[in-house]
Amino acid sequence: MHLSEIVESPDYVRFCEGRLVDPYPFFQVLREHDPVHWNERLSAWVLTRYDDVAAAHREPAFASARASLNMGPLPAELREKVAPLGEHVANWLGFTDPPKHTRLRKLVAKSMSPRFIAGLAPRIQEIVDDLLARVDGQEVMDLFHDFSYPLPATVGCELLGIPAADRDECKRHIGDLVSFVGSVGPALVDAAGPAYDSYKALAEYFCSLAEQRRRRPTDDMFTALVTGMDGGDVLDATELVGLSVFLYVAGHETTVGLLINGLLALMQHPGELERLQNDWSLVDSTIEECLRYESPIQIDTRLVVKDVEIRGQKIREGDAIVLMLAAANRDPGQFPDPDRFDITRKDNRHLAFGYGIHFCLGAPLARLEARLALPTILKRFPAMRLRDDKLDWRESMVLRAVTNLPVVLGSTE
Repeated sequence: MHLSEIVESPDYVRFCEGRLVDPYPFFQVLREHDPVHWNERLSAWVLTRYDDVAAAHREPAFASARASLNMGPLPAELREKVAPLGEHVANWLGFTDPPKHTRLRKLVAKSMSPRFIAGLAPRIQEIVDDLLARVDGQEVMDLFHDFSYPLPATVGCELLGIPAADRDECKRHIGDLVSFVGSVGPALVDAAGPAYDSYKALAEYFCSLAEQRRRRPTDDMFTALVTGMDGGDVLDATELVGLSVFLYVAGHETTVGLLINGLLALMQHPGELERLQNDWSLVDSTIEECLRYESPIQIDTRLVVKDVEIRGQKIREGDAIVLMLAAANRDPGQFPDPDRFDITRKDNRHLAFGYGIHFCLGAPLARLEARLALPTILKRFPAMRLRDDKLDWRESMVLRAVTNLPVVLGSTE
């Protein structure tokens, strides 16, 4: 296939606009015919092969401090107006490089130790049980709105000590920021204004909450960030707000996608669902296959800070590079029969949580939530099935999840 055929295809346009419902055939074309692809619409290089994407995560020439990629495409007047938004995003952990990244990650890692994460299990189970109790007696539930979205949202808000009365507004503001950070190219212009307004609201909120925690510390992660850890290291206000928002986003978006995409995949593959229901010891390998098969975070981006060459293509300093995690996770060079959903897949070294020093800190929490949530709902509603085949996928290049998933519950166990 010639490059011109790829670029002129309808799927190419839909991909660039975040509207491609089934991106995997398109990824296959890029992997086979142009694995290091210059995308003129996005003004970015796109990598689709597993080995290239994994190597790029460890390449010193590719920087994570890339807030300029979100701010640069904005018209000059708008960019000046929303400049504090760029500074805020630059303090998201995933948008930093060492030594700043090392310092911030160390602070967070201490408050998210394996022991701490394991200790959350009883409370997470309570939330799961409460959400399912609310639909008892119903014939139909929406797995997105009634279960997969509120579970990680509640867990995230509790970790950050956000009072119940403030959660809906905080989630709305954070959603605006996610839309901006998750946009590429022209879509950034429309997302910048709402994101800037929401940033200002969140900055005011978290600074006020920080003052409350200094006066009356509580047992949550936000208090630990406010009071400082690791020998007294204390975050300044900009770092605190940036890190708090990032921790919510990182824990929420990945887990929502894992839960909703995983449940969908299981119901679309009844043989694999029955396999799991007959052997609950397969839950961990099921979670890993859900992450690989429908990666909740589809892409990662980097800023090129030094000229490099990949497969004969010269990547220049100042370029943007898009690491297609979802394409890498369907690469037949790494995963035999990659389009097959197999909950017993061996050597499943997917990249859904990234790779290298930026491997997702929230991965253990996401896995724990799924490990508790999936068996609980599938045992409670063993006959659960899709109500229909009409699915609405989120319009985003970055985030992969259906936005509603009505199911018929059937009889309880």
